[in-house]
Amino acid sequence: MMYPTTHDGLAFFQASMMTLSDDGLIRLTVETLRTIPFTHLLSGLDEHDGSPPLCEAASLDTISGYTEWLSPTSPAITLGWDWWLDPSAVPPVYTSVGEPRSNVMIVDAQHRDLGRSRSDAALGMLISTWSWQATVEQHIRSRYA
Repeated sequence: MMYPTTHDGLAFFQASMMTLSDDGLIRLTVETLRTIPFTHLLSGLDEHDGSPPLCEAASLDTISGYTEWLSPTSPAITLGWDWWLDPSAVPPVYTSVGEPRSNVMIVDAQHRDLGRSRSDAALGMLISTWSWQATVEQHIRSRYA
């Protein structure tokens, strides 16, 4: 479980009062989001098309996948992102890529939507504070062993 990086009693209280908007999004501030723990739900490898490599010499294959995390709140918050494995690093490094996927819309202190782009940036910053790589690696090893 990924635990919050901060614990603010007011933010935790606000998180317990979350509601699902008519558009299917959960609106909350970054501060509130940081108080909510997340549990790993699923990770997997992307399927490649099976086409032969473009060169005849040895080359590193790209390994990429996805991961999904879930909050214990009601309504539940989902947070997912894509990752790729850099096999040239020692040890190999899992790195998040692209924009996260979530049912969250970040709002400011006046409860105004920050928009999808700014919400995705805030979610990406939150993900960057988590130590998710070992959990994903363990899941991938056990799922595909």
